[in-house]
Parts: sequence; C-alpha cells; structure tokens
Amino acid sequence: MHFKGRSFFTWKGLLLWSNHFYGMAAALLSTETVYTFFKKPPSLFLVAFIYISTLVYYTYAYFKETKTGIYNERSQWYVQNKKYLKIRQIVLILICFCIAFFHLRFVELFLSLTLSIKIILFITLLITLLYYYSHHFFKGMNIRNKGFLKSLSISWVWVFVCFIAPIVIESNGQFKFLENYALMYLLQLFLFILILAILFDIKDINRDNDENIKTLVSKYGIKPTIYKFIIPLVLLYIWVSLFLFFRLHQSFIYLVIPFLISILILLVTYLIQKRKAIDENILLIDGLMVVKAMIGILLACWI
Repeated sequence: MHFKGRSFFTWKGLLLWSNHFYGMAAALLSTETVYTFFKKPPSLFLVAFIYISTLVYYTYAYFKETKTGIYNERSQWYVQNKKYLKIRQIVLILICFCIAFFHLRFVELFLSLTLSIKIILFITLLITLLYYYSHHFFKGMNIRNKGFLKSLSISWVWVFVCFIAPIVIESNGQFKFLENYALMYLLQLFLFILILAILFDIKDINRDNDENIKTLVSKYGIKPTIYKFIIPLVLLYIWVSLFLFFRLHQSFIYLVIPFLISILILLVTYLIQKRKAIDENILLIDGLMVVKAMIGILLACWI
C-alpha cells in the first residue's frame, strides 16, 4: 500500500505522527488545571515534564508497528523513522529523569504524599503497564480488547497526568481533593476524555476488526455506539458542568462554555463518520482537548 507524504519533514510527521500534538494537548490541559485551582501559571518544568513524558509514552506505543502491519500513513512513518525515534526516546527519557528528580524533586514529593494519593499513583502506573502487557501477567487478559475498559483506562491515565499530577506537584502534595469541588472537576474532565477515547476508536474500526480487538465501536457499530454511549456521556458532562456552575455561582460564561463544548463534540461526532484520514481524525477529536484547554486558560486569566 502506498501513502503520500511519507517524509519526516512534513507537517503531519513533525506535528501529528511524532506525537507533539498529544504533548501539546496534555501540556495545555495541565496548564488549565493549574490556572483553575491556583490562579497562576504552572512551572515550566512541570509543563515540560508532562509534554515530554506524553511524547515518550505515545511514541513507545507505535514501536510495535512493522512492515507487515502498515494500516495507515502514521504506521508507515513509524517504520521509516524507527531509528531516529529510538534515539529520540533515549534522549527524552533522560531529560524526563533530570526534570523529575532534580527540578520537580519526585523523591521528596512522593515521601510527602498521603496514602490515598500513593495508592492512586500505584493504580495509575499499573493501568499504564497492563494496557500493553496485561496478557503477560494474566492469561487471556488484554485491556485493549475489553471494549469499555480500554476507553476507561485511557481516560483515567489522561486525567491523572493532566489533572491529579499537576495539582499534586504544584501544591507539593498538600492539596485536599475533597475540597473546592475538585472531584467534580475531575469527573468533568474524565467524562470529556472518555467521550474522545470512544470517538477515536471509530477511525480504527476496520483495523480492530481485523485484529479482533473488541472496542465499543467494533462491538456495537458506529451509530449504536453514538446513541448508547456518546450522547448519554455528553448529557452527563453537561449535568456535571451545571452542578459546578450553580454550586460555585460563577460568571454566566461558565454556563455557556460547557454547552459550546458539547455542541463541538456532537459536531465532531458527525464529521468523523464522513472522514477516514487519520490526520483529520486526530485534529478533529484530539483537537477538542486543545480547544477546551485554551478556553479554560483564557477564562481563568480573565475572571
């Protein structure tokens, strides 16, 4: 199969296939979180760590691509640039370690965490490990083949990286999540990412069917998934947003924004059914994370 634009020096390769777009989304969402709760910008080391660690994690995920498993332009780009990416992985991992231990002081931070946060951290690390290697530990078990569990796992890791971790790091582990309606904000972001995770499986439906990966979309079909899961989750997202608005007596703009985001989600849901190109799907679906984060940052700075 031939794909156009396979060179490294294309906007797709530099921004999308290299996962810089995911890094941007994670960095912006974490910045939104810090602005929301602390009314200040996050430290540059925190943003850099989240950005780089996101690049490392997503790049590793595609190292399994082989010449016999090229399904799209991104897969072929990984095959062609594997040597460069391996070197980049090593460099980025070293940078992550330097930031984590010498600037963010992870050892001291970990020792200061409460037991509940340590348990959450352990569970999150376990999920990230089992997502790719569960079949090595549990015979016949594969999170990626468990439909809703796959989407839940992805959503939780993103929420931890973009919500829990920034708050814990910025507060030196002293933030109380049971206060300031933090858990409702967490639920709001979790629902938002969960919707996007389910939508993103639409682009891979043919590949998932070939590899017998039972996502919600491959199990139920595109339209049933939208009616059974996407629309109810959007309504739940709106309900949580309304709860936060009325409890916190915020500016009217905080009531408008969740409805705007919900409309954008439904619009993207409609558009991706007509678009098969993976770059369009990434920009449309994951682009919503960038849009939401930018709006949240602007609101936090303005109000």
